[in-house]
Amino acid sequence: MNPLRWRSEHQLALVLGAVLGIGLGFVAGYSYHGIHFANGTLSLYLTGGSALRWGIFGALVGGTTIYIRQLLHD
Repeated sequence: MNPLRWRSEHQLALVLGAVLGIGLGFVAGYSYHGIHFANGTLSLYLTGGSALRWGIFGALVGGTTIYIRQLLHD
């Protein structure tokens, strides 16, 4: 099951799933750490390694969701 051999709309869905997962990962990490907008803590969150880890986690979850959906569909 090679994603590079999928039709273009399925490949686009995989990319969109990963991008949406990144956004949801940022939001989940932001709410998990309870960061507020006061005193530049948002910029510290985005420049720190924690936001990157949450974003990667979200991308993996979003991409895996689309991949498993394709596995079950075929």
